[in-house]
Amino acid sequence: MAQFSFKGESFPYYPKELRLSGQKRLAKFPLAFGGTSVQQLGRDPLVITGSGELTGQLGAEFDRLYQLFLQPDSGILQLPGFSPIQCYFTALEGIGRPGPTVLEYQFTFLEDPEYAQTTLSVQAGTVQAAEGETLYTLARRLGIDAAALIAANPGVDPLAPERGTLLCLP
Repeated sequence: MAQFSFKGESFPYYPKELRLSGQKRLAKFPLAFGGTSVQQLGRDPLVITGSGELTGQLGAEFDRLYQLFLQPDSGILQLPGFSPIQCYFTALEGIGRPGPTVLEYQFTFLEDPEYAQTTLSVQAGTVQAAEGETLYTLARRLGIDAAALIAANPGVDPLAPERGTLLCLP
């Protein structure tokens, strides 16, 4: 099972709380002869929030998370049991509690809107191809070897997988 990580950096301890929030965008239209019609207009990016505790070298551990938070670009968030999600690290907070060697932290990630059309897969070890993505660009985005990704998906055109194709991760 994959470890909880962002941009390949593992979080020191698995969070004690994790929330994934999504929302559909809907519009209600009146019909010409009465009644209404509801149309789905897509979805908002996922918001992933949670909290955990750091122990031991609190300053060094929090600084490592803070350096990830400061990076301006999006990266891969890996949650155990889920396919990787391209996200921005949008919030980090450290909360002191009684005791010299424990620091609670809270975090927020926002799914990168460029990749928000890719459906989140709860099937471990898989990811869905996004619109216009090749297996080479997907491998680069996930930080994995392109040849291994291609070998794990025989029969899939590496230059033009269909959007939404469920791909096996090596």
